[in-house]
Amino acid sequence: MKIKKLYKYDNGRQLFRLLPTDTGKLVIEERDRTIKEAFFTCLDIRSGRKIFSDLQFDEKYWIGIEKIYKDVILFHRFERPDLPGHKGIIAYDIKSQTVLWENQNSFLYAADDKLVFMSTDFGIKNLILIDYLSGEQEDAEPSILNLEPQKEDYSSYIHSKKISRNNFDEMLGSGLKKKFSEIIIKDEINFASKSGINFFSFHKITENGKYDNIFFAIRNDGTILLEETLNKGLEKLEPESFFIKDDLLFLLFGRSGFGVNQII
Repeated sequence: MKIKKLYKYDNGRQLFRLLPTDTGKLVIEERDRTIKEAFFTCLDIRSGRKIFSDLQFDEKYWIGIEKIYKDVILFHRFERPDLPGHKGIIAYDIKSQTVLWENQNSFLYAADDKLVFMSTDFGIKNLILIDYLSGEQEDAEPSILNLEPQKEDYSSYIHSKKISRNNFDEMLGSGLKKKFSEIIIKDEINFASKSGINFFSFHKITENGKYDNIFFAIRNDGTILLEETLNKGLEKLEPESFFIKDDLLFLLFGRSGFGVNQII
């Protein structure tokens, strides 16, 4: 097994979400809190080719991604800027890069090419069924009773778990213990494994008392396949800095960048 670097991405804005789709795309949500604007970009997940970039709407900040359903991104608005409740959907088609329709009601779930919304008229709540592509409303009650919400499948993802320094040293073997013995590691280590490769991310304490976030991918025979410094000079520990989906390894570089690598 080996690791092939595919591409890196960094627009200088804070990353909020990386959303791989079922159709080989990667949707990126970035936010600039200084100017209070959100930006959305879509890449081919393996090549890094931009399908669209810096997408915005009339509402520049109080907007987010509710769901991605069959290459249609459902962007939600908020009931109020100071409240977390979602209301209203803008359906944006990745293929045509156009807004397909808008609906001002509250989204509930998607199933069988239909979207279920809840409307409130004069205090009475009703269910609404619409086609995901056209946005046209259909007869709701009989159909909704037979629809089952689409279950989210996370089986293709691997996220890291915490292990102790002792567990880490045991996994290294004698050949690598010397290399890592001089590194002072703060707290626990993030660990994951796949296809005979162990993945580690930890915070190294530097001479000035700050932290560098370090990543290693090490094959079971002790061969180091990949070594990266993900962030430097941190005042506090960063959360999880890598994850795996299928055969792709995602590394988060600081607050604004990421790299995609293939596990071969």
